Amino acid sequence: MATETATAERTRATPLELFFDLVYVFAFTQVTHLMADGESIRSILGGLAILGVLWWSWASHAWLANQQVADRGPVRIGILAAIATVLVISIPEVYPADGESLFGALLFSIGFVVLSIVYTAVNLVAARGDRALRRQVLRTMSVTIVPVSIALISGALLGGTAQLALWLAAVAIEGITIYLTSQGGAWLLPSAAHYAERHGLVVILALGESVISIGLGASHSPITVGTVIAALIAIVVALGLWWVYFGRVSDAAEHSIEAMTGNHRTRTATIGTYLHFGTVAGILLVSLGLGGAIESIAAAHVPAEFDWIALITGLALFLAATAAYSAVATHNPTTPDSGEAP
Repeated sequence: MATETATAERTRATPLELFFDLVYVFAFTQVTHLMADGESIRSILGGLAILGVLWWSWASHAWLANQQVADRGPVRIGILAAIATVLVISIPEVYPADGESLFGALLFSIGFVVLSIVYTAVNLVAARGDRALRRQVLRTMSVTIVPVSIALISGALLGGTAQLALWLAAVAIEGITIYLTSQGGAWLLPSAAHYAERHGLVVILALGESVISIGLGASHSPITVGTVIAALIAIVVALGLWWVYFGRVSDAAEHSIEAMTGNHRTRTATIGTYLHFGTVAGILLVSLGLGGAIESIAAAHVPAEFDWIALITGLALFLAATAAYSAVATHNPTTPDSGEAP
């Protein structure tokens, strides 16, 4: 690996990475709008499918920047290309109704293929001095890109229930293939501090968007006493999510992972990235439920069943994922490291 751009243990996130995270969180919030428009379990599943595709892309680039400094050389080019691509694929309607254009769905699917190919090329260049890592990149991406791309593009062409099923399958396939091909592999996590900061950034940005949703929900109707009370309750909920993650979990997890070495560290951090998907998805669902509930209360209506389902499901998912991350990250086995990578 090229030493001039390799990261160190205490490497922190760069301004380019913060911009990168902002773009992805913008895409995540588009998912929330999509779910709100449908107001059904189907729309929630459709939103989670898109979020899952975006999440794997975000996570892959976050791990890449952990190995090589993000604002230099080929990694910077790859991140800039990812930013441009995500901004483009965040705009169109991805679930067309019967008779509507397939352009949005195809654009999203092809955008994923572009993201994956560029990421793979950049990763190979960045790992040019590390043969084991280059083999790992080829092993994982060659097995992952083809089936996921086929599922996404086929779903975009078929539309309807087939599209939803294939896109959910694409998310599952990517998670499974990445995990299985990483067993006994050579993925690296040079900086636990950088890992914790990047994951914390995406969580705080998602929480920030939930606050925006609260404000938007209150702004759609005249301000009343009920609206103010509902908004205050929503803010308390958002602060509670912040406290659970940053007050109880984040720092302890970072210090624990930092004390780990070798494959034990990589394996633990990999599981943490998977669990953070649940954390972010939970925040977005809570945001969806709170925004809809405040709009209803402002209009002197009882919050809809969909809002309660989104809120309760989001809280449960957030708490479960955060608790699991805390348990995994702070668990220190007494047996020696088996040498098995994730």
